[in-house]
Amino acid sequence: MIELDSYNPSKSERTDANSANGDENLQSTSSSRRILIWGPVFLGLIGLMALLAWGLWRPSLGGPSGVSTNDGPARVAILERSASNFSLPLINSFDGSNEFQLIDYRGKTVVINFWASWCAPCRDEAPALEQGWQIHQNNDVVFIGINTWDSEAKAQDFMQSFGLSFPNALDERGTVAVEYGMIGIPETFFIAPDGTISRKIIGGVDVASINEAIAEAQNTAQSP
Repeated sequence: MIELDSYNPSKSERTDANSANGDENLQSTSSSRRILIWGPVFLGLIGLMALLAWGLWRPSLGGPSGVSTNDGPARVAILERSASNFSLPLINSFDGSNEFQLIDYRGKTVVINFWASWCAPCRDEAPALEQGWQIHQNNDVVFIGINTWDSEAKAQDFMQSFGLSFPNALDERGTVAVEYGMIGIPETFFIAPDGTISRKIIGGVDVASINEAIAEAQNTAQSP
């Protein structure tokens, strides 16, 4: 019988104990390394999943993912480049046609307004656009609203709500918006009679800015 007070482990027993402690320390070190290596990876994946979820959820707020509204004060850009021709189906017929083609209005000043029913600044500027149309429609000026990244039903409801009488076309996939380099909604382009973009307003317009931009576009055509 071995008394506890006088017990001394043998060399082999001490070796086995040290080996066990070493294995535990090695396993602990390995676990720490795995946490250091894979921890940031897992956090990155969680962040990516959160971004994807936001991208899928954002359309339910109104607009499509990646498309913003141009809030705040309007900004003016002078482009002076040729306007790309386009052809789009009209929501409301105009000049006896159900299609709008920009080239058909060469020789007139054309106001192109990109908008959407889910865009708050678009709602704010809609009355000014209708008023501008009423002022200029008999002065060789054509307004064309382009409803983009939206549905025809929602566009019709919007037009009815604000009594828009100028022609509006449907660009559900945003093809023309991309062609014109639109960065957000709303944006309004003013095309001189020679087909040159004389001005772009980023953000909502008012009657004064519409009148000024139309006068500038008409003067551009008269300049030598």
